[in-house]
Amino acid sequence: MDRANHLAYCRAGVQFYDHPGRSRAGTPFPATGRPAPPGWRRIETSTWVYLSPENAQLPDQGWKIHVSAKADDAAEVIDTVWEYCLSRSLTFKFLPDTRAHQSTNSKYAPRGSSGKLMTLYPVDDAGLKGALDELGPVLSGYQGPYILSDLRWRQGPLYLRYGGFARRECLSGNGDRTPAVARPDGVLVPDERTPVFRVPDWAPVPGFVAEQIAAGRVAQDGPAFPYTVEKALHYSNGGGIYLATENGTGRRVVLREARPLAGLDGAGDDAVTRLHREAATLRRLAHLDGVPALLGTFTAWEHHFLVQEYIEGQTLQQFTATTNPLTMPGRDARQRQEYVDTVLDILDQLERILESVHATGTVFGDLSPSNVMIRPDGRIALIDFEIAFRPGTEDPDPSIATPGFVAAHATGFDRDRYALDCLRLALFLPLTTMLDLDPARAGQLVDRAAELFPLPAGFTDRVRRTLTPPGTTPRTDRATADLFAATANDSRSPSARKLEQALVTAIRASATPERTDRLFPGEPTALHDGGYTLAHGAAGVLYALTATGHETDPEHHEWLWQATLRAEQPRPGLYDGLNGAAHTLRLLGRADQALDVLNRAIDLTTDATPSGMHEGLAGIGLNLRHLAQALDMPALHTQALQTGERLAARLTGVTRAPAGRAGLMRGWSGPALFFLGLYEDTGESRYLDLARRAVHLDLDHCRRTGTTLTLSDGSRALPTLGAGSAGIAVVLATYLRHRPEEELADALNALHTTLDLDFTVHSGLLAGRAGLAAALAHNHAVDHNTSLSAALTRHIRDLAWHALPYEDGIATIGAQNMRLSMDLATGTAGVLHALRTVAGDLPVLPLLPRPFRNEREDRS
Repeated sequence: MDRANHLAYCRAGVQFYDHPGRSRAGTPFPATGRPAPPGWRRIETSTWVYLSPENAQLPDQGWKIHVSAKADDAAEVIDTVWEYCLSRSLTFKFLPDTRAHQSTNSKYAPRGSSGKLMTLYPVDDAGLKGALDELGPVLSGYQGPYILSDLRWRQGPLYLRYGGFARRECLSGNGDRTPAVARPDGVLVPDERTPVFRVPDWAPVPGFVAEQIAAGRVAQDGPAFPYTVEKALHYSNGGGIYLATENGTGRRVVLREARPLAGLDGAGDDAVTRLHREAATLRRLAHLDGVPALLGTFTAWEHHFLVQEYIEGQTLQQFTATTNPLTMPGRDARQRQEYVDTVLDILDQLERILESVHATGTVFGDLSPSNVMIRPDGRIALIDFEIAFRPGTEDPDPSIATPGFVAAHATGFDRDRYALDCLRLALFLPLTTMLDLDPARAGQLVDRAAELFPLPAGFTDRVRRTLTPPGTTPRTDRATADLFAATANDSRSPSARKLEQALVTAIRASATPERTDRLFPGEPTALHDGGYTLAHGAAGVLYALTATGHETDPEHHEWLWQATLRAEQPRPGLYDGLNGAAHTLRLLGRADQALDVLNRAIDLTTDATPSGMHEGLAGIGLNLRHLAQALDMPALHTQALQTGERLAARLTGVTRAPAGRAGLMRGWSGPALFFLGLYEDTGESRYLDLARRAVHLDLDHCRRTGTTLTLSDGSRALPTLGAGSAGIAVVLATYLRHRPEEELADALNALHTTLDLDFTVHSGLLAGRAGLAAALAHNHAVDHNTSLSAALTRHIRDLAWHALPYEDGIATIGAQNMRLSMDLATGTAGVLHALRTVAGDLPVLPLLPRPFRNEREDRS
């Protein structure tokens, strides 16, 4: 999930990610409190209220109707459609409250599903046509945001799309699980919910639907669009931003698109309102350097467009992601000084531009790295005036902004000054999103930035003074930082045990066994996958507590078991499904339940199951090996061997792994690790050969730079355990224990060097600092390398950057640095596990062996 999606789960005043619909800020629609009529079933989730006749039998897929409405009409439209559906025994669902409706239509809502207030499920073509013909005239006077994924029915707020009724899943082209529909031959294929209306070429299209499709094409055959779009620069639910060429002149411009009634902000204003406000701002600032020129506005296909000057260059966000020395191994003093000089010049330019904007009475409003352009000659420009405003006028204060660059206490022109000082910190240490949870953390972060860079005198005092709200008491006290520092110096010290106990205290305090969607808070993903998984759910947290020797609550064991039974869409995988739950249940002493869950997972494992460790055959095979021994069931080992043969068959003929699918969790390093386990079981050298081939597929995606070997996704280095260099290094070290090879040993050393970083964005086990520390310790990379030993110490010490007091304990901040997390992959449980790996008590991840240094050291 990206930051925009995480933001949707950030409720004000709540320290964990949670359902947007759980907020008390929304007013329930009258229909939400209405009981089901006799003969009807009613089910309410955090997102929808469903009503269906008790005897309804829906097809698995078909043509569904979506109803759109603007906020003022939503309750009335729901009531109208409710009465119609009851009169026709038509299954339907609707959003429960105003907050859910606003969230669905907000600027950063998913574009493919935005605009949907209600969904109707006709059982056949006759029911579909009847509903369209009968509801269409009744709702013709209402307006709603256009549902991009659908076909609009005439000119009203009804839309239709062919898709799944029942919840089914398959794998997408890049190997991710996605909603599915079945082709006529029964094969499940992705149910594509893109922001463009598409009908599968095999889907049945009733004649009246075909007529509407044709009518829609004719309606778009109006005046020619005056620009040729070259590429999309950015998308939001409010519209896109495009690089385009003006027809006739060839001039390159930027088009900013706004969709009516969509892209709502906190005040309820839509994208069109903000676009015309932005146009007025650009006219007012036309005389200023550093502000793009307004070239015009126009409307096409019901969408509004603003045309502005194209400013060549890169965003400040792109600049710092590729240039900040902290993202690269090594500590070149001259490189850091040059970076400081460049950044200080950028900041000086920004300050002057903001002063000139303020002189017109205007506040820019959304200063962040993505809204600043650096031209090829080094000059700076602001590029997004969408929420600019004039204090003291009729302009509304903005209700949207970039996380980590806005604060409630900074109003008016101080809003920009605060954001500029956030930039002063973020360009050196990009962790300002954490200030939203702990404003007093600014002092700690700016002091660390001053240790890493030669910052000028007075720089840190200025930033600390601006970013720390008056009267703020630091939540991360010196004692917490001292605990991490002491643990870094001695992983078996009393301080290390005290830190461990503080993490455990926080985890236990966060438990919510009364909820059925999650037991421990973590990634938003867990709110939708049953809450039981190893990566983000109860299985991972209970595993970490048990593996580190801490007692767990039997009520929580039962919760995990029951969660596997009530899961609507169970998956077989290790980290995302039932195999992970089975592994933990066995560890908790519930062998019979573990075996039941495992058998259900086996039934779900098919030829469509991916290959990797996270959700695929590699993780499933590793768990089968483990449980075969733990439960003394040789038949499970036979199934593990069969799983190995399926993976071996897949490996045959693969010459290059897909881009973006390398690493331990989803790449071929996971299967390589499983092959190594089968070699240890059987002694058959062909498994070593298979492991070598598999890990090489991931190594082929790594880039050699000097003494480092880095996995990259094309735009940034990935040193992480789950999807980066650290995970490949763990597998390569395991391989070299069995078959030493000089070339691969050199590659391993180069991978280890990549992990010697001063900065990581996140703290978690699979995608952050904890994972780098655990990999270095697991591989014993620090034993004879003072540089890596120092790196390991820094990794443990600087986990304090992401730590916060919670309920008499200590918790860590999860993915996107906007909320606390307790899960294994991104949160506190993963940090707990990593600390024990560093102490030498645990492997880097579940089901991995603990490698010995060598035979002599092992005997000693």
